[in-house]
Amino acid sequence: MQYCTETGIEWKLEIRMKNYWIIGGGATLGLLFIASVVVTFTQDEASFNPGSPEAVVQDYLNALDSEDFESAYQALSPELRAECAVDEMFGGRIAWNQDVIDGRITLEDTQELGDTTFVTVKIARLSGGGLFGPSEYDFEERFALKQFDGRWKFSQEPWPFPGCARGDLIPTPPTRQPNNS
Repeated sequence: MQYCTETGIEWKLEIRMKNYWIIGGGATLGLLFIASVVVTFTQDEASFNPGSPEAVVQDYLNALDSEDFESAYQALSPELRAECAVDEMFGGRIAWNQDVIDGRITLEDTQELGDTTFVTVKIARLSGGGLFGPSEYDFEERFALKQFDGRWKFSQEPWPFPGCARGDLIPTPPTRQPNNS
């Protein structure tokens, strides 16, 4: 224990008091971090003008989230639907769902280039706890849309489906010849 006298009043200074300040400061920072994550992931969903490119992207991602694949499929252009049936587009895909369900998707930018409108979104995903608690990573995806019969549709295969899941694209293992030796 140490004592110091300042204006006639004795103050007792202990090393433990410093530790309490450090623990208190760390706890406060931890609570602020948790509060910011909660606020980030509980904000209301933005609304866009119905039929706009941004609304089409939002409706597509909401359809994926609720596993309404027929609605998501209808957002594709006629050319994309002709190339890929609904079961080829969405069949057998599981990993994509976690980014949509566990993520926070925000509009970043909308750009027009000729007859194509590009809608860029940021997908932020909170991953499980590690040594220092939960972590967040994000990435951007760009969607290309064109008007078909007055309605905005995806003109390129949209995230998270880069192509059809056709059987001819799945490699088959080579057949083994029996060893006759």
